[in-house]
Amino acid sequence: MTVLARLAGDRRVRYVAAGGFSAATYYGLFAAGWLALSRWVPYLAVSVLASTLTAILTYPVYRCVVFRTGGGVLSGFFRFYLVCVWALLFSLGGLWALVDGLGANVLLAQAIIILLGPLINYQAGRRWAFRPQMRTD
Repeated sequence: MTVLARLAGDRRVRYVAAGGFSAATYYGLFAAGWLALSRWVPYLAVSVLASTLTAILTYPVYRCVVFRTGGGVLSGFFRFYLVCVWALLFSLGGLWALVDGLGANVLLAQAIIILLGPLINYQAGRRWAFRPQMRTD
């Protein structure tokens, strides 16, 4: 077995790769939304929109690639989205503290928050949203 195959077989490695994809997707959506809508929409509302779109776009990656789980798609998405809501609340609180509390730039503050989120979300995803289930395929 090659080193690459062993790495691809490790859920933690797949999680980090998916997390990078998720973070890039979220930050891209957030930055585009903020740059396009900042005159009319508060940065916290842009965060909610970007988070929701990211959850929809990345759920299949986490379900099929990272955790390789079966079970109901909608019930799985509901649990996954609840984990995403936790990440959203973390993001909103962190953004507010960094931007309104410390006066940080919105895009820089969001980048800092993105770096901290995966440390918390892996455990929630592994232990709850994608807990081991029998595959039904």
